[in-house]
Formats: sequence, structure tokens, C-alpha cells
Amino acid sequence: MKNFKIFQFLSFFASRVPRPASLFTRYAFLISLILIMITSGCGKKGPVRPKLTSLPEAPRELALHQQGNLFVLGWTIPTANEDGSKAEDLVGFRIRRLTYDAADGCPTCREPQIEVAELDITYPAPGQRIGKRLYWRDVDIRLNNGYRYAITPLTLGGHEGPSATIHLAVQPPPPSPTDLQVEAGDAQVTVQWSAPVLSANMSLIGYNLYRRQAKRPFPIVPVNAKPLKETRLLDRGLDNGRAYEYRVSALVRIGNQQLESMTGPGALITPQKGR
Repeated sequence: MKNFKIFQFLSFFASRVPRPASLFTRYAFLISLILIMITSGCGKKGPVRPKLTSLPEAPRELALHQQGNLFVLGWTIPTANEDGSKAEDLVGFRIRRLTYDAADGCPTCREPQIEVAELDITYPAPGQRIGKRLYWRDVDIRLNNGYRYAITPLTLGGHEGPSATIHLAVQPPPPSPTDLQVEAGDAQVTVQWSAPVLSANMSLIGYNLYRRQAKRPFPIVPVNAKPLKETRLLDRGLDNGRAYEYRVSALVRIGNQQLESMTGPGALITPQKGR
């Protein structure tokens, strides 16, 4: 009955086509009306948007320290979402920065807004991934300034999870170790250096030793897990015939802040069997 009424309604409008219109014209007009009614949707709602997946948790174990004239920022990659499910959609991180006056500025009064980096979780250049942690260097820092960073996880669709923040004020860097020397052995290298001369307000914590294979970038983290107390190290387990470059820095405490010096000039060496 309903379909018959619709047909009567359409036929009425088709009959109103001015004559002398051909039968073809009248039926073409009728078909057009049918198409308009079909495409109008008759008020039917569109498809329901799929619910967004849960967002990753905020990064944990944030660390920020000064290394010479740059900052090193590190954090642990979250493995779970806010609802406890596995963070399978996590693809990277966005880093935003806030600059404030180190003397009388307020580092927590505003949220970081300036985006300074975006790191892919698998290929994080210009950062580095080491195990479950990501690292990034901020080479654009200035004395008398402080910097607050917000690290935000990103999902496949570009959605942002909750951020984690950390801040630090820039200090004059301490002096670097000097007279770096290396001596090759069989699958090992002996590395030694001279201690820096520190001012009265500085106390020496130890040293960090960095090693890279020739033509590769230096890793952000040092060879040693804890600060070295001596000015000499025997580096074992190396590949004979492969070239290595070493650099060393000093870790110094000034007040309640730990600073790392710039690394001194590097030393290149190649271990050889039989030495």
C-alpha cells in the first residue's frame, strides 16, 4: 500500500510536465525524482564513526642532563595503553619545548608549545634507541636559559597520548679531560687520559668513555654503566681489524646539579691479533 501511494505521488508530478512533452521526457523527469529521493537519504543518519583505540601511557623514567653545550633527554618507551591493553599502535614521540629565564623564570607556569623534534619508534634519527629507551640531543641551548620539555606518544592515526615533562637550567660546562691515548692489543684496547683541572666549586664524580666504530655516529650512552673512577680502562671483546674511535668526558657536581663536560678530541685505533 505504501509503495502504491509513492507511485501515485510520483505519477502526479510526472503529469505536471508541460505538454507537448514526449513520453520519454516525462519518464526521465520521473526517474530524476526517484533518484533525488534515494540520494537524499530521507533523514537517515550516516555511518557511525569507529571508536578510537586507547591511547598509550605517558613516557616514564625521564632523564635530562647537560653534556657540554647540549642537553641529553631520555625516557623509557611505554608498553601499555591507559586502559591496560598493549600499546600496539604506538609509532613515535613528539617533543615540544619551552624556554624560560634560568634566574627568575617559571618553568612550570606554561606548557611547552614549540615542537623541536618528532622521533619514529623504530628509526628515531636524529635520536637513538637503545633497548627500551629513546634518547635525543638538544644542541640549541643557551647559557642563562632553562628549558622544559614535553614528550608525547603518537599513535598510527596521529593521535597524541598523555605527555611527560621535565626541565633543567643551563650551566657553564666543566673542563674536559685531556691527553687521551690509546694502545691496541689482541681484541682489546687500552685507553687512558689525564684528569681536568677543576675550580673550587666543582667536585669530580668520574668519567664517561664513548666508543664508536669508524664512520658511525657516537652513541649517546657511554661504554661504562657507572662513572669511571680511574683515568684508565682496558676495553675488551673487540673485533680485530676493525677501527674504533674513543672519546672521554668528565662528570662533575656543582651544588646539587650534575654536569658532564664536552668530550675531548677523539683517538682512533685498530686492534690486531697477536699484539
